[in-house]
Amino acid sequence: MSRGQIVLGILLFAAATSVLYVWGLRKSMNQGRDLSRQLLHRCGSKVIRYLKKHDTITKKETARLIGGVTAKQFWSRGRLVVAEPDRFAGEVLEFLLDQQYIQPAGNGRYRLK
Repeated sequence: MSRGQIVLGILLFAAATSVLYVWGLRKSMNQGRDLSRQLLHRCGSKVIRYLKKHDTITKKETARLIGGVTAKQFWSRGRLVVAEPDRFAGEVLEFLLDQQYIQPAGNGRYRLK
């Protein structure tokens, strides 16, 4: 093995290491946003499944339904849990309204669109 091959091997190893480091750093920087988006989707899907069996849902029923829902990524120990469902229920309903999955039914109730 010549010196040129050794230097080339070291440079390729350094490049691969730096790419993996930047990829991991970027994943950890976006982890909070990804977890909150995943939690919204999980809670939203629970509400939609509920609405497929029932006609309408209120904010209070939504809070009861989403209490304790968790979101985590398989490669990380970090996770989000709905600890205050009364506060988060409004966000979930707003998310579902923005995504046009549900529509207001009057008197603080919502139904599938």
